[in-house]
Amino acid sequence: MSEPAAASGGLTSYLKGLSPKARQYLVLGGLGAGFIGLVFGSIAIWDNQPAPMPQSTRLDKASRNIVTPGAQVDPRDVWMAQSSQQMKEMDNVIQGLKQKMGEVEQKQSVPQPSSRQASVLPPLPPLPPMLPGPSSSGTPQAPPQGLTTSPSGTPVTPLPPLPPPVIPREPGIASFEVSDAIPVAPQGPADAKLSKTYIPSGSFMRVALMGGLDAPTGGQAQNNPWPILLRVQDNAFLPNRYRARVKECFMLGSGYGDISSERAYLRLESLSCVLNNGEVVDATIKGYVVGEDGKAGLRGRLVSKQGQVLANALMTGIIAGIGQGFQQSATSYSTSALGSVGTIESGKQIQAGIGTGVGKALDRLSQYYITLAEKMFPIIEVDAGRVVDVVLTKGVSLGMAASADEDTYTELWKRGRQIMKKSLNPSE
Repeated sequence: MSEPAAASGGLTSYLKGLSPKARQYLVLGGLGAGFIGLVFGSIAIWDNQPAPMPQSTRLDKASRNIVTPGAQVDPRDVWMAQSSQQMKEMDNVIQGLKQKMGEVEQKQSVPQPSSRQASVLPPLPPLPPMLPGPSSSGTPQAPPQGLTTSPSGTPVTPLPPLPPPVIPREPGIASFEVSDAIPVAPQGPADAKLSKTYIPSGSFMRVALMGGLDAPTGGQAQNNPWPILLRVQDNAFLPNRYRARVKECFMLGSGYGDISSERAYLRLESLSCVLNNGEVVDATIKGYVVGEDGKAGLRGRLVSKQGQVLANALMTGIIAGIGQGFQQSATSYSTSALGSVGTIESGKQIQAGIGTGVGKALDRLSQYYITLAEKMFPIIEVDAGRVVDVVLTKGVSLGMAASADEDTYTELWKRGRQIMKKSLNPSE
């Protein structure tokens, strides 16, 4: 047996020979020795680490965001960059202002010119004496006679005399006379129309029918009325008892008839006048005609020719029926399984032919009369020379030159304008 084996066998037998308490002490001592060795080993390891760098040599780390090409720029970074640029510009401006202020202060600190330099400048002339004030009587005093030259020797122009004082007048009543002169309208260019005769809506005038009218009642009568000529018999009646001088003027109208009321309704289309100076006035007007009974439209005679045409159609229809009867009386009918067959009897061929021809011809004539009656319609006859009234439904302005103003309105209207002290120009 070798020596290590003998040593281990001796240690084992020694441990077995110890008491339990001694073995416990032995284990605790081994654990304590191991703990102490671990502590000393760790201290040795910490002592072998390198010393930290001094604070002065430590480098500061700064993080910067570097934008790569194609990357999206943060708006906050853009705003911060712009703000910093603006702050730099403001600092530059402030520095420039400070520099300019320093230059100004340096210029102001320059010493004033000496008394020697001041003696070179000529002395200022003395001020002239003040003018004397007003006297106790209230009138201003004249300047002294000796003041004709200035201290420099140049002559002085004397001041003009003051105007005399205004004497207050006692209050009173002023009287004046008003002449009977007619106010004259302001003169303007020769080619300008200074005034216009305006006939407002609702005005009416007396007219006479220069020609008669057969007013149609059917078809397209309302869309295509028949014309009629009217002549103005008197001046127009305007509101507030005014009159417009349109006598002897002509009017054109158009009308259509109505069967139910047996009246012809006329509407106005134009008004034409020739003034004393040769000027022609032609204006479009709107209005209607009032009959003698005070109602719109003119009562006339209802004329219808359809009755005669219808009577002719009736007579031809009856004769056509008689002819067909003669034709049927000369024909015999036989009925079989194939239907009814008509045969002209022997010896009655002439009778059947005359009946057939007359019946067909008169039947066609009857249809013609019926078609003619459909195209015909009643009319309302209105005789010429009737004196009626026309009423305007819309105001009309008749352009007239200044020379025609006096012939436009009546003397009553002129006197009223003079009393009211207004111009004869109706546009004012």
